[in-house]
Order: sequence, then structure tokens, then C-alpha cells
Amino acid sequence: MTTKIVNSIKYIIIFSIVLMSVIACEKDFENIGVGLVDNDLFVPKQATFEVVSYNKNVDSSRIFSNNPHLLGVTKDKNFGLLKASIVAQVNLATINFTENMSIDAVILDIPYYSTALESNSDGTPNFQLDSIIGNQDLEFDLKVYRNNTYLNSLDPENPELSKKYYSDETYSKGELLFTTSEFKPNKNDTVYIVERKFLDGDPSTVDDRDTIKPATVAPSIKIPLDTTFFRTHFIDQQNSGAFDSNDNFINYFRGLIIEADGTDGSLMTLAMSNATMTFYYSNIVLTNESESTGDLNGDGDTDDTDVPVKTKQTAIFSLSGLKTGIYTRDYTLAEDSNINTYLSNPDTINGEDKLFVQGAAGSVAVVDLLKGIGEEQLEEIRSENWLINDASLTFYVESDVDTIIPYKLYLYNYDEHTQILDAMTEFQLNQFNGVLEKTEDNKPLKYKFTITDYISEVLKSDDPLSFNKLAIKVYHTGDDPTAESDTNIKDYSWNPKGVILKGNKLASPTDEKRLKLEIFYTVNNE
Repeated sequence: MTTKIVNSIKYIIIFSIVLMSVIACEKDFENIGVGLVDNDLFVPKQATFEVVSYNKNVDSSRIFSNNPHLLGVTKDKNFGLLKASIVAQVNLATINFTENMSIDAVILDIPYYSTALESNSDGTPNFQLDSIIGNQDLEFDLKVYRNNTYLNSLDPENPELSKKYYSDETYSKGELLFTTSEFKPNKNDTVYIVERKFLDGDPSTVDDRDTIKPATVAPSIKIPLDTTFFRTHFIDQQNSGAFDSNDNFINYFRGLIIEADGTDGSLMTLAMSNATMTFYYSNIVLTNESESTGDLNGDGDTDDTDVPVKTKQTAIFSLSGLKTGIYTRDYTLAEDSNINTYLSNPDTINGEDKLFVQGAAGSVAVVDLLKGIGEEQLEEIRSENWLINDASLTFYVESDVDTIIPYKLYLYNYDEHTQILDAMTEFQLNQFNGVLEKTEDNKPLKYKFTITDYISEVLKSDDPLSFNKLAIKVYHTGDDPTAESDTNIKDYSWNPKGVILKGNKLASPTDEKRLKLEIFYTVNNE
């Protein structure tokens, strides 16, 4: 009992000492804070600097095989017409061609990006197609050609490097394998019926119908290709050596060109990494009657072996090899007839009132901060040793009625094609931003970038960073650095969306929505 009392008293004494220490520390902190304020050693200030910004046309975008790929046609009031086509290699399938083969169907299957919704009232699956812009109810032309241009994985001029493919390249078209003028996206395109006509050797009758659907049901584009072509160029060429290896096959059959055309419609982002070209065919298989269901050759018994029987078979050719695309733009169909002037002849001295930012071989906005601040003022600021608390660039959307605009833009070092400092230092804190901000009634308002670290480095007096030009482009997945050492920036964007922003040269020089650099800083009054 005595021991418990002693321990209790000991803990009370220790707690009292700690509490008194904390109170004393708090008084010390309060006194220090009062001293700083009263002495006026550091004074917070704000400065606004003009910025020169102008448009830069992007003639072509680099297209990687593992990126999502664009297919379709869309007309936008701000940017005119955009047509996107796909060029893709086809890899050799596991298949043994024979003289007795009969092709029932060859189906090119390209999955949509989609989201499964609650099933329909009749129990059938229901989907929403994702990553599609434009009018999905408008039909446009879709054609599939044999590609006669070899897609080389290595750069012919330097075989140590990979070959780069861009959106303005041309490809030689071979035979036409499919054409329609009535294509539009279809969320219900989840199955395909293959009519088997050659099981009995009579192509005039349908012997069976197979319902083809994936294990996980999802919508995809299913294009029936010309079976006569594949009979002539595949089965009839089985002894040519073209099918001895995948390399031989790719050199022989160089892939497909999937071409979209028209004056309006929709533009789809497709999962080409999962696309396939599937042969549905019949072939003679030697079968043992005792393992079958009956008399296969009609001789009255069921014990014959090696009976030739027409059998349904399938071979899947993947499109997992090299893939690229073709983008074609027509700005003459935009509502603003001056867009070509903005892009091809920008005012790089005084800046522009409108900035056109669009992906998929569109345009970027170049931002010249040094022209806005000036060399003389820059040296004066550096001599004052500003402590930068916050620095930002804000880009206001030109029209709040625009709805199909990027949810995010990206700021980078235009001169060196590298990440801006804040993109690397803040990449885990999500402070760099560039995400579209909206009004209370959900209309697009502005994009804001916090560039505090970058401005701190270029304004410091000792060993400052160079004042490089910056640029704004449409963001796409992969732009964010994965680590602080990831300094390179991919200055292309496959995202086809675009937005018009207010520039620096507005009608009213005091317009608060003009592009400007805002800095909050602290100076030492000693």
C-alpha cells in the first residue's frame, strides 16, 4: 500500500514539472513572436508583373506504341476539323495453313475504353463509352487497308536508337479490306455472330452460328475484313516462307491502316494494346470415331480411326507490335477565322490576346516572363534579396460556354524541354496544379500554376537559374515526374482536347483576367 502511495506521489511530481516546462516554453514563444512583429524586420509585399505570351503551332506529335490511340473525326468550333487514323503491325498467330482450310470470317476487334453500369431491365449488360469527344450520333467514313510501309523498330540512320514515329508521316496503302460510310461508336457492340459455312463443304448453307464474346463482356469495335484477300495472301502463300517466323510475317504483311474520314462525328481514344485480328476458319482434322459421338464417315460403324472431319478453329493475331497514327487538322472550319494567323504568325514581341492550347499535333502557348519583367528590373529585384513566399501564373478561359476542354494543362521549360522546378519539388504534394477551376455554377474559369520554387531560384542574387521561356500544353498521363530526378518532359500530347485562354494583350490593360505573374514576397528592412 505504501509503495502505491509513493509511486502516485512520484508521478504527480513528474507531471507537474513537465506541465510547468510547457507553460514556460509557450511564454518564451509568445515573447519571441511579439519581438519580430514589433521590430518590423520583415515586411510582406506583393508584386504583379506583365507577361508576354504567344501561340506556337505544333506540326506533329510523336506517337508511341504503348500510348492510347485516336481514331475518328470531330469538328470543334474553336479548332476546326481533326481526323485521326491508326497504323498498326499485326503479329503472327499460332496457325497451320493447309489447302483444305476455309475461312468463315476475319474480325478486327478493337476495345473501347468503357465503364460497366447497372444492367438493363432485361438483364443484359449496360456500358458507358469513355474517352470519346464529339457527336456520337453522327456517322463518318471508316476504312481498313493493308499497310505497305514497313514499320521499323530501329532508326535506319542509327540502329542503336529506336525509330520515332510522328503524326504527320505518310504510309502506302495496299488492298482495301473494309469500308463503310455509316460508322459511329456503339456501346452495345459486345458480341459477334460467326456463320460457319464450310463444315459440310457447301458454302451456300450456314452449318452453325457461333456467338463470339470475351470472357469479360465489354464493348469493342468489330470490323469484318475481306476473307478473299486472306485466302489469296495467307493460305495460298503458306509455302512462301512468310509464315516461318514473326519477323518474316511482319516483313510480308506489314499491318493495317485504319482510316477515318468525314466532315464531323466523334473521336475515340482506343485501347489498341488489346486489339486483335482473329481468323474463324474450318479445317480438316483427323479424328478417332471411338472418341466421337457417332459414325463420322458414314460407313455404318463407329470404330474407324483417322477420319477426316471439318472442324471449327480459331487463330488470334495480336496487334501488340508497333503502332502509330496520323492526325490531320483543318483550321479553316473554326469559327475564329484568324486562328491560322494566331498559330503561324504570332506576335512574339508584345504577346497575344488569345492563347490556343490543344493536344494531338495542335498548339502550345509560350510564356516569356523575362520580357515582362525586363533585365533592368530583374537585377534590381535580385539585389534586394526577396524571400519568395508564393508565385503563380493564372490562365483564364476565354469563354465559359466551352465544355469539351482539358481538365488539366501542364507547364514546362520550353527552351530546354524539361520539367519546371516546382513540378519536381511538389510532385508528391500536388501543389503544382494546372487543374481546371470552375465557377459556382460549374462553368470553366481558369487554370493556375504555383511556381514559387522556380521564381525563387531565378530571382536569387547568388548563382540564379536562367530565365527560360515556359510553355503550356494539354496534360496527359505520364507528364508528371515519377521522382525528382525525372527532369525530361515529353512535349507532345495525344489528348485531342483544346482550350482558348486569355493572353496578356487584352483590350483593357487593367483587365484582371489578363495573364500576369503574381508574387508574394518578404523583404528585410535592416
